[in-house]
Amino acid sequence: MNLILCVFGGRIVGPVFPLVRRSSFMSTTRPKTAGIIIIGDEILKGQTQDTNTYFLTQNLRRLGVNVDRVSVIPDNLDVIATEVANFSSIYDFVLTSGGIGPTHDDLTFEGVAKAFGDRLEHHPKIVDVCKTWFKKTDITDPCFKLAFIPTQSQLNFGTDKITGKTTIYPLVSVKNVFIFPGIPELLRKAFNNLGDTLFSTDKQFHTGQFYFDKDELSLTPAINRLVAEFPQVTVGSYPSLSNQFYKTNISVECEEKDLLITAKNFLTLEMGQLVEFDPNPTENTYSKIENFIAANDDLGKVVRESLSVVEEAFTRYSPEEISICFNGGKDCVAMVHLVHAVHQKMFPGSRLKSFYVSESKTFPELDQFITDAVVRYNLANIEYKEPMKAAISRMLDDDQSIKATFLGVRAGDPGWERMSSFSPTDGDWPKVMRVHPILSWSYSHIWTFLRGLSIPYPVLYDRGYTSLGHPDKTIPNPALAFTDPVTGLQKYKPAYMLEDSSLERSGRL
Repeated sequence: MNLILCVFGGRIVGPVFPLVRRSSFMSTTRPKTAGIIIIGDEILKGQTQDTNTYFLTQNLRRLGVNVDRVSVIPDNLDVIATEVANFSSIYDFVLTSGGIGPTHDDLTFEGVAKAFGDRLEHHPKIVDVCKTWFKKTDITDPCFKLAFIPTQSQLNFGTDKITGKTTIYPLVSVKNVFIFPGIPELLRKAFNNLGDTLFSTDKQFHTGQFYFDKDELSLTPAINRLVAEFPQVTVGSYPSLSNQFYKTNISVECEEKDLLITAKNFLTLEMGQLVEFDPNPTENTYSKIENFIAANDDLGKVVRESLSVVEEAFTRYSPEEISICFNGGKDCVAMVHLVHAVHQKMFPGSRLKSFYVSESKTFPELDQFITDAVVRYNLANIEYKEPMKAAISRMLDDDQSIKATFLGVRAGDPGWERMSSFSPTDGDWPKVMRVHPILSWSYSHIWTFLRGLSIPYPVLYDRGYTSLGHPDKTIPNPALAFTDPVTGLQKYKPAYMLEDSSLERSGRL
């Protein structure tokens, strides 16, 4: 009998034994198992962040493989050999990452050989690859260490998913141990080219992530009922104290799709309305926007107009000729998301240019948000700490290919009525085309768009700020103030709950 341990928020709350009666939902075959060994002193010393574990566990799960253990070990020959031998005897697949380069501390091939009582030899096929790739012939050169592998090795050549050609360097395996490189880009490429072939199974895990605007404690009785009602389901509960869109994430996993649907219906009935949350709003962005606005006529009209403006801009100018003026405010975030969507659709794989004109003093929360957003949208960003006119002038001097810039100007902003979608600068301002995609948007449009598509925005807006300016001259909007009935303290509702948009700038002193 299998024992299922249900974990809530990282805490094991008790075992649940499956029902004895056979259900149509119950599987009769054991899932394939895997163990992952991450090798490298740099991981243990905190010098390098391990992203390979996340990638491998996620993709093995997609293929129906159950990862039972991950081990992080140093560049030590005996430790590698012992761990590989142990994992190989326990799991169907063993994946190692790291330690197969040309340097003295790259010991994985040696460790795997020792684990199986084997020795190393130069493999002629890989030697030829090294000769061609590195343009060297001296077998004692460090580059040929890549060809010095266990004699029992199998060479797994895949097909490059982009070029359609056979991969140049193989993934080396010994018995059930697959030896991946430690460099994340190379590991991902190798797995993407070979994973479906090497690790495919007849199993499939169906996972649902369900989000609620309720705290974990209040949901616990319903979670316990779910576990008791569906013993074939693995349930996880993950509270969030900082997410802007939900408070608790309930993860449900099972081997039958119909059971997942049944569990979802149970959750909705027991816990109330689900929160529509997208954990990856910057992926496949254009299609997600189209799907969202299809059911919202008012917002759909202004969004489609904005998308047309952005598309026209990228028709008039190449991506190298456009930069986004990004200040982190709510209007600017909506604008950046639209530009990202069009750019991602028209020029996949390339980066958007952006610049940030920083004030002499800023909110730390805003600075952190901009830092995170630059990564989230993969922006090639430059920061200027000077007035706007001087910053634009210096930006154009630094990058003379720039001819246009996107701005997040919206209805109600100072001087907005004198602007159009494409407005060249005038007077003594540096000559550049200003593109205004959201000029016709209202305050409610902004928040419906951001909240509806799970687009992150500065946390200050959740604390009652509705318009961000200089920290010494900006306070939470008085129109959002209320008295907490429990503590008697004054608090503020989030910015998206402001009913009278004419009071948007009431927090500016």
